[in-house]
Amino acid sequence: MRFNEATIRILVRGDYGACYDFYTGKLGLVPVWGDRNGPYTSFTVKEGEPPCFAIFSAANMAMFKGYEQPDANVQPDTVAAILPTDDLDGDYKRLKAAGVAFLGEPQHIEDWGMRCVYFRDTEGNLFELNDADGGV
Repeated sequence: MRFNEATIRILVRGDYGACYDFYTGKLGLVPVWGDRNGPYTSFTVKEGEPPCFAIFSAANMAMFKGYEQPDANVQPDTVAAILPTDDLDGDYKRLKAAGVAFLGEPQHIEDWGMRCVYFRDTEGNLFELNDADGGV
């Protein structure tokens, strides 16, 4: 296994175009392959970099025999995508200005030894933006 090459792929159950717009327009990711029509798009943080993130239409997961989408009404958060940053306050302000709705303001979590803040994408996926150096 090559965990150092792992990519996060979000399964989109709702409006694929709105999800695409969130990642390109609000988070500033650059599409490498695919477009807002789906069913798959990979993104990078800047032109010329390898893909680091992808979205995929959940309806297309049926191609894998045996896969069933869990009921969204009963499934709790089970995964959080972690995004480290060197400028938590700056990124928080930039993303908030772009329309990202946060679950609160950045805060220091003593037990974790860092500052972090959470937000969701248009599909309800949970993201943590953190500065693992504790903001010192």
